[in-house]
Amino acid sequence: MFLAVALASACGGADSPVTASDSALLSAASTPLAVIDAKTLTDTTAPLLLPLAGTRTYSAPVETSSGHDPSNYKAAPVVPSIVPARSDPTGGVLTFERETAPLEGWHAWARDGAAGKHRQVLVTGGSSAAANRIYTVYTKEQLVNAIREARNEPKIIRVVGHIDFRVDGGVFKEYTSYDDLKSGGSLFIPSNTTLVGINDASGKPARISGTQILIGNENGNFEVDFKAWVAAGKNPDAFPGWTRNVIVRNLAIDIMWDVNPEDSANAYADGICVAWAQNVWIDHITMTDLPTPSSMSSDTRHDGGLDVVRGSDYVTISNSYFTVHGKMTLVGNSDGGRQWSDEGRLHVTFTGNHWQGVNSRTPRVRYGQVHIYNNLVTGDTNPSAANGTIPPGAAASDVKFASAIGVGYKADILAENNYYNMKTLKPKEVCGKLVTDHGKGVSFRSSGARFISNKDDAGKPMTATIDVQLQGCDGIPVANLWSPPYSYTLKTADTAKAEILANVGAGTL
Repeated sequence: MFLAVALASACGGADSPVTASDSALLSAASTPLAVIDAKTLTDTTAPLLLPLAGTRTYSAPVETSSGHDPSNYKAAPVVPSIVPARSDPTGGVLTFERETAPLEGWHAWARDGAAGKHRQVLVTGGSSAAANRIYTVYTKEQLVNAIREARNEPKIIRVVGHIDFRVDGGVFKEYTSYDDLKSGGSLFIPSNTTLVGINDASGKPARISGTQILIGNENGNFEVDFKAWVAAGKNPDAFPGWTRNVIVRNLAIDIMWDVNPEDSANAYADGICVAWAQNVWIDHITMTDLPTPSSMSSDTRHDGGLDVVRGSDYVTISNSYFTVHGKMTLVGNSDGGRQWSDEGRLHVTFTGNHWQGVNSRTPRVRYGQVHIYNNLVTGDTNPSAANGTIPPGAAASDVKFASAIGVGYKADILAENNYYNMKTLKPKEVCGKLVTDHGKGVSFRSSGARFISNKDDAGKPMTATIDVQLQGCDGIPVANLWSPPYSYTLKTADTAKAEILANVGAGTL
């Protein structure tokens, strides 16, 4: 029951350095405090769900209060051939595994206890791991056992080869029900963790399938307990249960196919769900529905790609490749009922990422103060193969593009120097497509956006790259209420595009 509660929700000009304005609301501290190790902010007594995660139940499909009609059970159309690696191509020699996160991004900040102020921290993950807390894993069992053993201690987990959570004891066994999937297909990442993929000898990245990576969790009576904690006058950020100080890098992640979704329009499980977590750096990830794209079913079999939700804060997603998926990146998962957790939180940075062939959410934002700079979005509003017949290995161009940045409830977004390479999208249509108003947003500020399409406003071939004005689209408010508290190097959109194409995703470290 404990696990069921916790898992119920699936989660321009020349390049120049930019420094936040001292007068900005959220940069109000006049004297920066010393940088502290995020490890010192973690609660080593935080409750963990590790004994249950990754455990198969092999139960039969059953109807639940949220649906999951047994008649809707459907195994993934393509059963992959999983051949686990048997040796470490590096011979155990560490390279990037002990790296700490850069200071460029929201992940490197935390509340300092004063209203409206932030304190810089160093996200170290498991960089200080002792020798007996460095694990090289080839199977689901080794991966789960490493986390169970190390718990909240600093740890480095090196994934080699292809791990599919449906492989149990060396044998591929498809999930038998929603309950089997949510239990056996859950991987919880606790505080002070560095989880990285190791490239094989040919440069192919490590890969994880058949699981949802959960950074943080919202378990038991979390809302009741948290509200009581705050009502007692205690520091919300000291509440037991926060997951902090996590680094995930250089992994290819197949977004899980839901064998028995709750209904025809809603599936369970994201690729990565960050929920009730702080100080998280996700870098050089490749994420996709392949080899089982949603088009292989008449109903919804995938949920989100990478979601940052339910009170999470201080997160950066960088240099990652998102492709062949519907609703890809989400910040804040509900308008109503989440003020207690999301108001004043969800500070997230997106930089150096490439969304290619996704339907929407690059990202969609609620509540958060989100910085989106130097990213690349490519897509097609009228792909020739978007007819439900996409085979395994489909190209990203086979997914119909609907919208990019979504400005939702109380969202406050700063978008700078992003590049949009779109097919069949006319320049006059960028408002409503590249930025979409979902209602009641606080602000959307945009500058330096570049755009190219194969169609001009008259529907004729277009080859020129143009600057597009996204600020003010659809009457979305424009308010300069905050600046990033960190310094960052802002490249032109053209420069960013070239660097992203050469550097993005798993396998390039």
